[in-house]
Amino acid sequence: MTKRKKRAPYCHLPRRKQRDSFIRLRQKIRNESSVYGGQFTSHHVLDEPGRPDLYNDWADVYFLGSDGLTIWNAAIVTAAREFWDTARDMAHTKAWEMLTPEEQSAEAEMKFEPIWSKGERMYRLLEKPDIVYEKFGGLTYRDYQKKLTEEIIQNEPPEVFESFATDRRYRYGVGLNMVIHADEINRVTIEEAIRRFREVGETDWRAAEPVPRTELPFESADTAYKKIELHRCNSEI
Repeated sequence: MTKRKKRAPYCHLPRRKQRDSFIRLRQKIRNESSVYGGQFTSHHVLDEPGRPDLYNDWADVYFLGSDGLTIWNAAIVTAAREFWDTARDMAHTKAWEMLTPEEQSAEAEMKFEPIWSKGERMYRLLEKPDIVYEKFGGLTYRDYQKKLTEEIIQNEPPEVFESFATDRRYRYGVGLNMVIHADEINRVTIEEAIRRFREVGETDWRAAEPVPRTELPFESADTAYKKIELHRCNSEI
């Protein structure tokens, strides 16, 4: 059997291929300037009327580098989203390390059952029974992780910095993770992030000081989202 040739990262492609991709993206950005403003393009719907700011906390965008070759394949998140993700990861690590290897295996196990859909055989993930642990105060792993996340946010909140981090392993463009201190991700804040990235020389960067704790959430994402949904339900009554 012939092995599939592994695609090289974008930054290892010949200059001609990079330039061709650059030109195609430049034209796409121009074609979509009435939607995204002419500096970038995206698969995301931005500035959606009536959508709570809290839900607009990340976006994937593509924009052009200043060298005429580079395509920036960027994921932009708010500082609040980064804060929540970091707290959740800390809780996951703490809870996971409290499990025995056997318990970890049981939590990670996935079972599937065959099903038929439109004449084709497919597989559906089976729902696992909840496992409660005495060490978690009678909670499941998932519920204990949520509890830990709330405690971390209250008692040992992680520091979050505005930052730009590049990743040259991407097959399309150069990866770029951007953390910005903004209430939401919209066209204006994306354009400002691009401007600042170019200002620092289109390279890795981190702010000298963390985002002030008073300007970050004091509750988990789950709790914040539930409050929004409850408000929506009450408004419809």
